[in-house]
Parts: sequence; C-alpha cells; structure tokens
Amino acid sequence: MVWYILLISILIRVWGINFAFPLRYGHIDESVVIFYTMRFFTGDFNPNPFFDYPTLYLYLLFFCYLLFFSVGFILGKFGSIGSFITFYNTNAVPFILIGRFLTVVFSIGTIYLTYLFAKKLFDKKTGLLSALFLSLSWQHVLSSHYATTDIAAVFFTLLTAFFAWDIYTKNDLKSYIISGFFCGLSIATKYYGGIVFLAIILFGWKNKKHIGFSFLAVITGFFVGCPFTFIDYAGFLSRFFDRLDLIIGLGKTVPFSSILNYPKILIDGLGYSLFLLSFAGFVYLILNRTKQHLFLFIITLILLLFFGTWQSLQGRYILALYPFFAIISATVITKIKNKYLLAFAIALFLITTLPKIITTDILLSQKDTRVISREWVIKNIPEKSKILRGPFCPEFPNDNYVTTIDWHDKIKTGKFSEIQKKFDFVITSSLHSDPEVFIKNLEKYGNKIYEISEESMGEFQNPTITIWKLKALEFQ
Repeated sequence: MVWYILLISILIRVWGINFAFPLRYGHIDESVVIFYTMRFFTGDFNPNPFFDYPTLYLYLLFFCYLLFFSVGFILGKFGSIGSFITFYNTNAVPFILIGRFLTVVFSIGTIYLTYLFAKKLFDKKTGLLSALFLSLSWQHVLSSHYATTDIAAVFFTLLTAFFAWDIYTKNDLKSYIISGFFCGLSIATKYYGGIVFLAIILFGWKNKKHIGFSFLAVITGFFVGCPFTFIDYAGFLSRFFDRLDLIIGLGKTVPFSSILNYPKILIDGLGYSLFLLSFAGFVYLILNRTKQHLFLFIITLILLLFFGTWQSLQGRYILALYPFFAIISATVITKIKNKYLLAFAIALFLITTLPKIITTDILLSQKDTRVISREWVIKNIPEKSKILRGPFCPEFPNDNYVTTIDWHDKIKTGKFSEIQKKFDFVITSSLHSDPEVFIKNLEKYGNKIYEISEESMGEFQNPTITIWKLKALEFQ
C-alpha cells in the first residue's frame, strides 16, 4: 500500500515540474541556489557571500551537475568545464530541472521516512495514514516542485527525530551519535535544524556524557555539510546574523499580525481537514500521555514555538512541522473503529485536499504570465527597443532588445526624465514593489499598452505583468 502512496506522491510532484520554463528566474530562490552551485565548478567551494543557506543541498546539487557533465562529456556534448558553464549561461532549463528532481527525491524520501517513523512509533496502519496525509499536504506538494533547500531540510530534521526516539527508548551511545550527526546535516541544509537538538537534550538529559558526544556529532555533521562556516567564519557570521535579523528578528517583539497569521499559514498549507485533525491530535496527546505521545508532543511543540517567534513567517519556512502533524493526525483517525466512519473521514480529507493540489499542478504546468507577455512583446514591440524591467518580469535572453534589469530600484529612484531619455518601454511585475514615486510618474508619463493577470497558487507564480510605453519628453 505504501508504494501506491509513493507513486501518487511522485506523480503530483512531477506534474508541473516544468513551472515557468524557459525562465531562468522563474523562482528567484532557485536561480540563486543554482548560480552559486555552478560557481563551484571554478574550483572554489566557498559560497561567500552567499551564506543565506548552508551548503549541503548545494553540494549535493553540484554532485548531480557533475554527473550531468560527465555523461555529456562522454557523449561529446561538453568538451570541457568551460563549455559546460557556457551551456548553463545559454540554457538554464536542464539545470533547474535537475535541481527540482533532486527535491522530488528528498520529498518522496520524507514521505517514506514518515511512514517508517509512524510505523516504528505505533503500527503499520498509522504509518500508511501518516504517509498519505503528508503526501497530500498542499504546501509540501508545492515546495516539492522547486530546486530549493526547504524539502531537503525537512528530510534531515525528520531523520534527526527518527533517531532521537531511540535516545528516548534505548539510551545507547549509538543513538546519541547518529541523531546528533543528522541534526548537524539538518543544520547544514537549513539553519533552523539546530532547534531539534533541544529535543535530544530533553530526551537524553540523564546521560550528560552521551549528550556531549551527540553535540560533537552535531558539529561534525554541520562541518561535513557546510565546512566554510568554520573556514571562512567571518564571512559566515556577517551574512548569517544579517539574515537572522531579517527573518527571525533578533531581540525584536513578534508583531501581533504575525501571530494571527500563523494559523492562517497552517490552514493554507495543510488544508482544513488536516489542520483540524492536527489540533484534535494535540488534545489527544495531552489526554493520553504514553511515551510515544509525549515524544511527538514535545518535538512538535518545540518547532511550533520556535517558528512562532519569527517576525517573517511563510509557509515554506515551517515545513519541518508537516511530518509531525501528519503522524499526530494519523494517531487520532486510527482510533475510529467503525470502518465506514473511517472511510468517510479519509474520503473527506481527499475531497477537501485534492482539488487544490490538482489546480496548483495544472497552473504550474501552464505557461507563466511572464512567458506569455514575452511572446506578446516579440510580436508587438519593435526590435532594438530599449526596455527597462525589474525583478520577476519577462526575460529576453536571446531576443533583439536592449534590456536593462533594475534589480535594486537604483534606476527607478532616479530622475524620471532620465528614464524617459534612456528607455522606450517599462515592464513591471506585481511580485516586486516598485517605488511609489516611480509608479506615479509612470502613470503620468507613460501609456499602459499591455497587462496580463492569471490565477496563482504559489508565491512566485503568474505575477501580473504590465507593459508601459513611455511618452517622449517634449509631450510633457
């Protein structure tokens, strides 16, 4: 039965994996991860200044690219590393696709590990339902389409908890070391993984010597996956604390709006059925305090409270909670003894969950608004035209236009008359907040000649694209 669940999981994660092709920056986080991974081919494995993410996922992706190069070299496609990099610069699609398939592998691995973990804690029935619930969690499905670190981080965080259970039940040194090592790999994938070490301390506090060995294993795992945090510690610390302050907010009070938004994010990512089941499961764990229930409750509570302190919270940031929510939900639903009532509950979950997933996959597999608007530009705007665009806009890699990308609004914050002198057209995207003064001037000294807006189910999907033709200065 678990293989059917895994097969369905693969299908709904591969469907739409061509999202935003052939855009290089369809998902901005992907493009940054892939850029720095490709930089390793220069022989420098230090990601500085890009310590936004640790490097384990990037190194694994580099290994995949190395295999791609090796096959291409044998077949005569690539004559050298230089030609391989040139190929990437002209066509990023294969590299994005490889990264997305690597994420799918981690996604399916997480679902199977959830099955094994729930089976280990309870029984096979709970394991199957846990795997089913996680496989059809919308946020998990959506994030599994992208070449980013989020899903891989969930896998290693869950693997840490998997062996932390052995600390709680066996209290042997081997469990401390293995759990600690995977905790280190989790941190080396996404920094938040370190919070799970708190669970190792709580469940193994009676043996302080073993906790010491576990901590050394954490450091070892982190070094294996992210060695330059130690080698180039100054560069790492500078960027790390900058990102920490931006996302978590060091020493800052969590905005009340963020606290109120937390349940909305969970409902959006889990769906109402799984959210309510998870809530009921929490109550059940409190009322029925077995060793398994206490373990699940404590680890989930640690993650819940930790993510709740972040000032900038998004659905993909809290994905590490999802396997635990799936298991907790399964522990509740398996208590339904009537087979018809159980079948009804599962059917209700499927009915309320599948439509959103199917809609998302359909939208992901269709042309993105940026691709459609590029096609419109090619048909309607003369070649050699000078175009100013910002982030998240249509791309013109091999088209005969003079395109300037204003990544950080340096041009847009300057004199608008200078923009009129230098450019014929301006393209804006709803995914980027342009300076207010610039927008006012654009509406005053430009004509809107095209706009496209489509339904979107993801944060980087189908932005509203607007194309403006600038008025000549003499008409002001």
